[in-house]
Amino acid sequence: MLTQYAKASPLLNTDDTAIVAAHHCQLESAIVSAKQADTAYQVNTACQLLKGVESSIAYSATDSHSTETTWSAQLKTVLKPMDRWGVATSLLFSQTQTVDGKQNDWFLNVPVEWAALNERVHVYSNIGYQHSADQPNLLRWSLATNFALTPKTSMSLEAFNQDRQAPLAQTVLHYTVIPDLFTLEASFGQRLDDFRQRFFGFGLSFTP
Repeated sequence: MLTQYAKASPLLNTDDTAIVAAHHCQLESAIVSAKQADTAYQVNTACQLLKGVESSIAYSATDSHSTETTWSAQLKTVLKPMDRWGVATSLLFSQTQTVDGKQNDWFLNVPVEWAALNERVHVYSNIGYQHSADQPNLLRWSLATNFALTPKTSMSLEAFNQDRQAPLAQTVLHYTVIPDLFTLEASFGQRLDDFRQRFFGFGLSFTP
């Protein structure tokens, strides 16, 4: 279920329009366990070393008998800084190693974000183009909303596609342990046309 490796949250597929602060880095990690599928593990680090450009490197793997591993690199920049609304763009290259060999793909994404109710509610929309051997010329989309429940707790609702089957949807709960530093997340989701394709996730984000 982990198809977009550098994003606003370790469990959300929808990216926001922000990048990490200059000369700072962010570490994200997630585990997603899917019914009738393999458990996936992900580690991602993102830094702003070049002014205005966030660079990310990520690694993910499954625990299947025929282990699948993926390395990816992404560049992201802000086109319009967030002020009620904002726009960014990113380009991701990845290589997946399976028992059948290596597969390369790339993904061009445009995140758009809106804020309302004194920024207690945020709406995120992504539209992107992915090209890979098994999903050539795939138009990717996602839509998510995040709303604050308490000063430290928020919830996200998300719908997204990752292939040419039915879309997926999930709910993600975010808990800020240390503001602007350490966040924990948990999620539950499923494919919209098949209740058997459910998945659960746990993630963390660390931004020193």
